Amino acid sequence: MKIKKSLIGALALSLSISILNSCNENSKKETTEQKPKSESSACLPADKVDKSKIKGIFSKFGADVEVVKVENSPIKNLYKVVIKAGDRYTVAYFDCNLNYLISGVMIDVKEKRNLTQETVMEYQLKAQAERKKIQEEKLKELQKIIGEKKFEELKKALGFNIDLIKVVDLKDIPQEGTIIYGNLNAKYTVYIISDPECPFCAKLHQSIKEIIAKDKDVKFEIILYPLPFHKFAKGISENIASQSDMEKRKEILDKSFKAVENRNSSELESLNKENEKGAKILEKHKKFAGSVNLRGTPMIIFPVGNDKAIVINGAIPTETLSKIINVLKK
Repeated sequence: MKIKKSLIGALALSLSISILNSCNENSKKETTEQKPKSESSACLPADKVDKSKIKGIFSKFGADVEVVKVENSPIKNLYKVVIKAGDRYTVAYFDCNLNYLISGVMIDVKEKRNLTQETVMEYQLKAQAERKKIQEEKLKELQKIIGEKKFEELKKALGFNIDLIKVVDLKDIPQEGTIIYGNLNAKYTVYIISDPECPFCAKLHQSIKEIIAKDKDVKFEIILYPLPFHKFAKGISENIASQSDMEKRKEILDKSFKAVENRNSSELESLNKENEKGAKILEKHKKFAGSVNLRGTPMIIFPVGNDKAIVINGAIPTETLSKIINVLKK
């Protein structure tokens, strides 16, 4: 089935190239009349192609990508462009005048090789190896910061592979519009990046309530990050952030999470109050989320000293969360 799909993709690509060549000819004249050779030889070397122009082409289609590399493809006058979106790589093809974009796979028929897939795998494996190297270096740094004994305790507290945590620089913490739960004078602060319409955030919220009821040495500070696919999250977040009273912020967030648990969309709609003040405050929340490479909510951030923190994505069990806090707040 995969071979069939690849062949279909190859045929589609072949057809696209055929159309490309036709477009480079003057369709109003006889097919025997070609463009001047000087025009067909005007292709820049691949390493001289302006990557910003290619990025601009993708932006026209609403795609925010990084143009990693431009190479010559096996087909004359056709560039192979490696692009990156998020942490994923893909390949596209352009004619040398950047007038036509071809999306699909290129197959070497003689060798029966999917050249596009090979390129993608090459870059993905390189990126994976680089991420692993960086993670290993950061874990060594973490061990140095908190000490070997605490590092071993942390591994036990996590209950899963410590490689799943990430080490980040802790800076640009928002000062406005956050929501604090627990003893304001607590010795240790855990930061949570949360979406008021996120069901996993609502689940974690219950864990927070259980922990602060028993532990007066920890507080949780909620940083808001409304996800674009949640209908009311933006308006609710702006409503919360614009409130000058901390208790009012907590009241709105509590109501929102309760409505999420009860699937009460009418209650969520009533809390949805977009406003300019809240939107301005949330820009700083979003900036911070970007600095710690947020991929989804909730994200739990545990400071470890030296402006460093470890982060865990997702709602972890209350017991595990409590164990991690007990290790790090010592």
